[in-house]
Amino acid sequence: MFDVNNVVLTTPYYRRLSDDQLQALHAATLEIMSRTGIRFDHEEAVQLFRKAGASISDGNRVRFPSWLVEWALRTAPKQIIVYDQLGRAAMRLAGRKVYYGNGSSLLYVIDHRTGDHRKAVLQDVVEALRVLDSLPYYNFVMSFALPSDVRGDLAHRYQMRAMLENTTKPVVYDSPEAASTEVAVAMAEAKAGGAEALREKPFVVSYINVANPLRHNRESIQRLLFFAEKGLPAVYRPSIVTRGISTPITVAGFLCVNNASQLAGLVLSQLKREGTPFVRCSHGGGTFDMRTTVGQHAAPEARGFQADLAHFYQLPCFGIGGLSGSKTVDQQAALEAALTLLEATLGGSQLIHDVGFMNNGATGSLEQLVICHEIIGWIKHYLPGLQIDAETLALDVIDEVAPDGEFLETEHTLRHVREDWYPNLLDRQGHDAWVAQGGLDLREKARRKVGEILGAFEPYVIRGDVSEAWDRIMEKGIQA
Repeated sequence: MFDVNNVVLTTPYYRRLSDDQLQALHAATLEIMSRTGIRFDHEEAVQLFRKAGASISDGNRVRFPSWLVEWALRTAPKQIIVYDQLGRAAMRLAGRKVYYGNGSSLLYVIDHRTGDHRKAVLQDVVEALRVLDSLPYYNFVMSFALPSDVRGDLAHRYQMRAMLENTTKPVVYDSPEAASTEVAVAMAEAKAGGAEALREKPFVVSYINVANPLRHNRESIQRLLFFAEKGLPAVYRPSIVTRGISTPITVAGFLCVNNASQLAGLVLSQLKREGTPFVRCSHGGGTFDMRTTVGQHAAPEARGFQADLAHFYQLPCFGIGGLSGSKTVDQQAALEAALTLLEATLGGSQLIHDVGFMNNGATGSLEQLVICHEIIGWIKHYLPGLQIDAETLALDVIDEVAPDGEFLETEHTLRHVREDWYPNLLDRQGHDAWVAQGGLDLREKARRKVGEILGAFEPYVIRGDVSEAWDRIMEKGIQA
């Protein structure tokens, strides 16, 4: 059964691009791909493109005929079903169904116990996953932080083990290294019961980040080819904070270059294995603050357009929201998290990740994750369409009670009173009652909530043979 906590947009939704604009961007993208081309630093990829009819020059500069791009768009699945780690269908990536998850590989955390800003350690990853596992509106998990207390080349492997041990939710796995990606998949296959079992019911989605949209690096290409060979879903996207650096500063130019990069990855995935599940990036960003040269993940300028393109191509999409440039859990953090979550949801980005990110992707906070969960709850109860029928119009009830009676004690009110949203953290009391209960602000409530979750969490029992397989896989990686 699919997770009932997803959002499905059935009423009119928000678009930033018209049909004509989408066609214009698509045509411009095809021109970039056929005229300018994209470099691929990987011999197998170049040979796959050559064999398929692409033009190769200067060693690895690939120019794509438009028909090849259109072929890949036809062969890629328009729907991907992602399962949880227990084999239950959890997320249907299609249309405008929306799911939420955190982000990966943060360097710093704000310690919820002390308030200190410090480097992340492995225990932070474990605790974040336990909090995420306990909060129902988070549908998938990522690794949260890059632990500084383990060997750097092994950090992503420890992250993967933590995600397999501390939650049963689907995993979006991020590693810049092909070797760590292979280890992570081997660990997932051990838990699933083999490679075929994982392919049939995938609970791992690879998140592949290409640093330059027109120069694809070897490690990213190798990871895409590996996941395509396995038949597992992968997100393949260029770095989002690029406007004026590796793309034109204009939003239209930025969109076309990024779109070309992603469609080139789509072509490669389909050439490696036709029908490979491919997830298009749908997040905005792309903005440097030219006064500070710091990338702004929550900036408004380029948001929404990528989701429109993903829906134009009918490809499953990977969005971004719930993030902030704030350095602490404060009003800016809440403001930017709420705005970006609402925008990404209205645009129908299916996998909204990086929820809870702060300091433009450098810092994380368990308190902020809990606050964002509350924001998601508000959004989930704002967006559903209105049901209008005899029961909800309640004309008979109105005629029976009005004009002199009250509706508080009617059976109708009793039937529907629990349909409203009752927040867990937001205060709805009178002022005196709030003071009597300690006058706590939102951050303090979130801090206490984190403590409650961690104190009540019961570790999952991992089968001995699976744990032993992980030990062997990890040991092989350590020796390598």
